[in-house]
Amino acid sequence: MTSVPYPPASSAVPTGKERGASAAPDAGSALYTRIERKLKQEIVSGVYAQGAYLPSSGELGKLYGANKNTVLRALRMLRAEGLIDFGRGRGAVVVHSAPRVSLAEISEQLRHVVNLADVSGISRAAVVAAIQRIPPSQGPRTSGVLPAAASRRGGAGRTAFTVHGRGDA
Repeated sequence: MTSVPYPPASSAVPTGKERGASAAPDAGSALYTRIERKLKQEIVSGVYAQGAYLPSSGELGKLYGANKNTVLRALRMLRAEGLIDFGRGRGAVVVHSAPRVSLAEISEQLRHVVNLADVSGISRAAVVAAIQRIPPSQGPRTSGVLPAAASRRGGAGRTAFTVHGRGDA
């Protein structure tokens, strides 16, 4: 199993103190919902790969400005969706992550974007420029660097466990 470094502070979910004109569009929703959405987005996009451990609920609480119970509520939502599994003393591990896609699949998606831009009167050069402004993905965080909490939980030497009854391959 691998653990991952923490997401950059700039990717943190805005707390209630940061609400206002510049807050995220879902700033009116409950903090646990915003934490769940952010973690889900990071899991689905591959920031946290299958088998990776999430930071502890206490560490996530510090990262997102929430108490431990709020973070646990968000984690329970992710567990109900089948994305993670966790339990007291064993940490939260990603059990289902983003599937790998081929270049052909990405090309097909780009074809749809270009067609939408064409009918909207947006030049292909503007689409390419918009793509180039997107910051590079950091990819799955599966480095061998373990945060202190992960190493206390067993870290890389920990044996994998299987979630039975899911039908996941």
